Amino acid sequence: MKFKIGNFVRFVDEPIEGHITSFQSNDIVGVTDDSGFEIPVPINKITLVHGNMRREDDIEPTRSSNDIPSPFVDRGIYVGITGDPRAGLAKFYFINHTSYDILVTASEINGTKRIGVFAEKILTKDSVQFYSSNFGNVSKWPNFEIQILRFSTTAHVATEILSAAFKVRPMDLHAQKETDDILADKVWRFELDKPVENIGLDKLKDHFISHRPNRG
Repeated sequence: MKFKIGNFVRFVDEPIEGHITSFQSNDIVGVTDDSGFEIPVPINKITLVHGNMRREDDIEPTRSSNDIPSPFVDRGIYVGITGDPRAGLAKFYFINHTSYDILVTASEINGTKRIGVFAEKILTKDSVQFYSSNFGNVSKWPNFEIQILRFSTTAHVATEILSAAFKVRPMDLHAQKETDDILADKVWRFELDKPVENIGLDKLKDHFISHRPNRG
């Protein structure tokens, strides 16, 4: 079985789970658990936990059909990163604050090639973990290519497929964390569906043309 950095794995002989955060010599991998400690283990003593990185015994929140309808929210898809740099392990989440159900794919960019790391449906007002890594490797965290398809049975303005490149820089983690209601945790948040700011390039070009010196 081929493993990758960020895979969620379980020890074969011990009740331990964590994410692969390093590959070492002699077929040893480093697995970091929730406490932030990296544990060396032979690669043949771990097994991949399939799915969306949630435990099988996680309880899904119930949704009441008697909830009072709320206004349609068309923005608010984030990448959220949790963890304490002193503890070692950073966890990456897709967080959906919109009224859409979304289908998300994420690939790691490697030159002209792409390596898929995540593909899943995320319901409205929900989140899913899609990656993890050590804070000590922040400068080596991958560039991600993310594509998102939005869906709702409620009438809404048509939206195109959202395509975004995402990369965390070390300086991004100097910002203060925000409390995210869906994760119920403090996170660094990066909005993926933020409107592109119009900096008025056409007006700027017209300005330079109109003020260009006459050559006579």
